[in-house]
Parts: sequence; structure tokens; C-alpha cells
Amino acid sequence: MKRNIPFLISGLLVILLLAAGCTGTSPTTSTSTDASSAVGTGSSGITVAVNAMDSVLTSTYVQLPNLDITFIDFTITNPTDTPKTVIVESEIPGYTEKSVNTIEVQAHGNITVGQTPTLRTSAIPQEKTTASLHYKVALADGTRVDEQSQTVNIYPKDTMVWGFDEDGEWVDMTAYVAAWVTPHEPTIDTLVRKAADYHPEKSMTGYQCGDSCTEAEWVADSNAQVKAIYTALKEDYQITYINSPTAFGKGNENPQRIRLPKESLSSKSANCIDGAVLYASAIESIGMHPHIITTPSHAFTCYDSKPDDSGQLICLETTMTSGDWTFEQALEEGTEKYQTEISNGNFKTNASQDLSITDLRAKGILPMQ
Repeated sequence: MKRNIPFLISGLLVILLLAAGCTGTSPTTSTSTDASSAVGTGSSGITVAVNAMDSVLTSTYVQLPNLDITFIDFTITNPTDTPKTVIVESEIPGYTEKSVNTIEVQAHGNITVGQTPTLRTSAIPQEKTTASLHYKVALADGTRVDEQSQTVNIYPKDTMVWGFDEDGEWVDMTAYVAAWVTPHEPTIDTLVRKAADYHPEKSMTGYQCGDSCTEAEWVADSNAQVKAIYTALKEDYQITYINSPTAFGKGNENPQRIRLPKESLSSKSANCIDGAVLYASAIESIGMHPHIITTPSHAFTCYDSKPDDSGQLICLETTMTSGDWTFEQALEEGTEKYQTEISNGNFKTNASQDLSITDLRAKGILPMQ
């Protein structure tokens, strides 16, 4: 059931081994009943068809309300000659709050009700966990139409799926890495405060160069702030690059863990994608516009030199934070890698992607923290 699905959202309908997905959060009236994973019929004559996801990928689940997608849909049909008041409930006990809707189903009509029970962040598991989705549909007088429980998988917050194959077509989920970019996390605030000590003006002000600045001055001003972040990570956090395998292209259908920025900072280690989301978080936190660049085997961070599209895109090889490389060398390496992806046509074929975090925020992909 797809209604009003923006940007890459159809992928969520079968997210991570999912059997089904749902869109829309408000009841809608139609003249036919959609196919579903379960059908119940109560003694009242009311029937309900239920279509639910079978996994909770918590990094993406929290995005569903922003994207007009629901976790479970109920299509309720009233074949009788009188209107019926129906109460719909769903929850994953121990992991979500209970969602409850009371709706009126007209005589000889049907309504689809979508629900996404609110996830309890304190209950998110550290490892993949099996739980039970429980739902109930009843009339206002208590007459039960349908009540069932079904098994669901709940994945930890740091699990990412880059894509999966659906009926022979690749569904790309790469854009959801923006959920890992967490600019408001307290540890990012601490990082930025430390970075200010390395800035020539002892401050981190974002895009404040001004209308009178030349392009070169905009670049220098933006670079000075990112260099301060680079230096703080190198000197105060002593981040170590961990060369762990990462694959961003087709064929990587299995879930993969990405460290949240606070975890990279506490462990003082990061692989390429960990480092990319860490830098993007710090850059976004000071009001600048980061990009995450993914290639078939690597990831790094870029940023806009100005707050609009008229400036330059500046790229940084974030893995060079560890070692003896200077910020200027990391810029040179990042620029070379970005230009290589342009020249080999990987951006055109979508083998590599330039993910503007600012654009993804506008499309509804928000920080998970």
C-alpha cells in the first residue's frame, strides 16, 4: 500500500528481510480490500486484513513517522447495513508503547488504519533480538474481530543495511546513513568545544564569512573550522583508523554495524564509514553542510564552502586523521578521490554516491539521536 512515498522510501516496505511494509498514518476509505499477510473475521461480520513489517531496524524505524510510513496496516471492512465503531491496537510488548485508534467504519465501507507504535529508546537491544508484535481489533462494545501475535526481529541501533534485492531489483538504502549523523549528541558538542581551541579565533561559527568575502576567503574560513575539528580528533582524541571491511555496493544485503559518533569518540577508533559520519556530525553541528561520499569500497566526507550552491565542494580523506598526515594532505587526498569518482563515471552510474546531509534532512531522514 503506497501513498505519497518520498525519495527512496519504497525500499522501506521490505526493509532488511521484511515481508511487508506500509505507508500513510491516517485512516483512508476505499472500495476494495488490499491483499495482506493475515485476515481475521469477527462474529460481528467485520473483517480485517493485516499487513505488517516483520523486523524493526531501529536506525530506520525512528524515521518512519517523518516519512509517512507505518509499521502495520489494518484494512477493516464492514459488510453490514449499519456503521461500526472499531478500536485498533498494536504494540511490541517491552519495546514499544501501545498505539490505539478508534475509528468509524461506514456501512458497506472499509478503512485502512496505519500504526507505528512508539519505540522505547531505553529498550533498544545491543544485539539482534526476537520479540512479539501483538495486535487487536475489536468493536466498541468489546466484541473481538481479530487478535494475533507474530514474531518480529529487533535490530540494534547501530545496524545499517545498504540495500537488498527485491524481485530481482536492487533497492538502495544508502541514504539512510544520514541517520548516523548526530550533530546534537553531547559528545559532539564536547568535540566542537575542544576544536575551538585550535581555531585561530578560538571559535566555531559556521558560515559567517559574510557577503563581502571572496570565494577564496569562503574556502579559507570553512577550511579553518574543519581543520580545527581534524586537529582536535588527532590531538585530543587520538582517533585510530581501523581497516575493517566495508562494502557499499550491490550484493551487500546483510546488515552491517556502523559506530555512532559517540562510540567512535569513546573507543578512539573508526573505520572509513565511522569516520565519515563522525566528521559529518561535527560539521553539521556548527551549521555547515556536510556530504558523505560512498564508493564501492570506501567512504569519506566533503563539505560546502558556502551555505548555498555557489561555492566549492571541499573533500577530506577522514582516515588520514590517524598518523602523521596534515590536514592539507587529507584535503588533497579527499579531492583526488572525489575527482576520480567523477572521471570514472561512478556518480553517474550510482556506483558511488554524493549524499548531501542537508538535502536528506529536507527529505525527512533525521538524526537517530
